Amino acid sequence: MRFGSGSYDVRRSEGLNPSLLANARHTITCTVSFLDTSERQFLIDRHALGSVLLDKVFAHLELVERDFFGLQFLYVLGTKETQKRWLDPKKSIRKQMVCPPFHLCFRVKFYVSDPSKLAEEYTRLVLFSTLSYHFFLQLRLDMLEGRLPSAEGSLALLASYAVQSEIGDYSPEDHPEGYLNQYRFAPNQSIDFPKRVAELHAMHRGQSPAEAEFNFLDHAKRLDMYGVDLYPARDGKNLPIGIGVNSYGMVVFHDGAKINEFAWASIMKISFKKKLFYVHIKLGEQNTPDTVLSFHVNSSPACKQLWKACIEHHTFFRLIAPPLAPPRGLLSIGSKYRYWLVEINGLFIYFFFLIFTINC
Repeated sequence: MRFGSGSYDVRRSEGLNPSLLANARHTITCTVSFLDTSERQFLIDRHALGSVLLDKVFAHLELVERDFFGLQFLYVLGTKETQKRWLDPKKSIRKQMVCPPFHLCFRVKFYVSDPSKLAEEYTRLVLFSTLSYHFFLQLRLDMLEGRLPSAEGSLALLASYAVQSEIGDYSPEDHPEGYLNQYRFAPNQSIDFPKRVAELHAMHRGQSPAEAEFNFLDHAKRLDMYGVDLYPARDGKNLPIGIGVNSYGMVVFHDGAKINEFAWASIMKISFKKKLFYVHIKLGEQNTPDTVLSFHVNSSPACKQLWKACIEHHTFFRLIAPPLAPPRGLLSIGSKYRYWLVEINGLFIYFFFLIFTINC
């Protein structure tokens, strides 16, 4: 056998199979990262709506309850600014993401106020184990990436429940001193943090993975930053703050501490104009005038994203029924929501209405 050189014309050989070239012209490859750190590629028609990819993702996960989740991607606004956005199921994927690589992350979009109650509601529908596990994974990621800040003791307790879920009961034989030193639970964790977690882990003997995850969720819901995505801004006194939105309403943070919150029941209207974000609050009796609060968000796109997040959360938690999915009969009545943007003298305001549908 003689060794020399050789070449292989990949493009020419594929040209012999017209279907391969046709597929390349008419499809795009979307890579989705999941909460368990796995990845999967999905081949999608280049003109497909976001709903097509979402359907494939939920089918892959065998996830029945979809309403809480979404696909998030990084949108480049310019040379210096990027923004996390949610894939809109009603719009073309390519119009939203513009150009490859089409990389998205499966994430929890709507955090319920009490995730531990998912056990009560979804066990009857045999959905709890999958649904709560994704919430558990999301909150672990939030903790790791610094989106769930708290006192070190609270974070250590959360980490200990996560360890119990993952590796089971502590035993001196299987878990020598320093067995958690290689684990990362939170950004900037102290040198002694793994030791504190190990001490708490030893106290959870006998807890099953499901019980440990339940306790994790039950503790996480009590933290101020649970389920809050902050938007940097400044208030009327030019104080640097973070504005967040959650199931309760809107929250305002300064230096990591919650300084104000507004329930949906007290918010009359939200609007924005360029970088200015306005919240109309009803503080007194019904006939008293609204109190208008204004905030200066860092950029116009971020201001619009905050406004949109408020609309979506208000609609999800206040305007439609909890998204449990009981078995449908031959005839059932459902509802869908729509909202639209109206510009009045440069000020953007949103309105909504419900569409009731009959499903046969």
